[in-house]
Amino acid sequence: MSEAAKMHRIEIAIRSGAKKKLFLVTQEKADAIETLLRDAPSPDDELVDMTDIFPDLKDPEKLPAITFRGIRAKTGLTQAEVAERLGITQAEVSKIEGGKRAIGKALAKKIEKEFKIDYRRFL
Repeated sequence: MSEAAKMHRIEIAIRSGAKKKLFLVTQEKADAIETLLRDAPSPDDELVDMTDIFPDLKDPEKLPAITFRGIRAKTGLTQAEVAERLGITQAEVSKIEGGKRAIGKALAKKIEKEFKIDYRRFL
């Protein structure tokens, strides 16, 4: 008779005013949250505008490529996997991410259907 393995979970409480939310997460996620909180800026830290670090964000012509690259970062897919899902070649994905190939309306609509992102962000 097989028995289900119990996975140890860590309880994390987040308080917002009088409300408190509890989350049960794996050790791996708890470690990631701890790292995020440890590295988060404190109120005394000087904040820097992200467009000073990433000037391409100011350029509306580069935003479609940046957004497209973000899809891969968010989903963890390779260029080949994105290409397969969109019905294009890996080389085309590379050109789009590098800003060397425009995203037409037909491809933008495929991206919307596949990744649930408004197609107009790519035009």
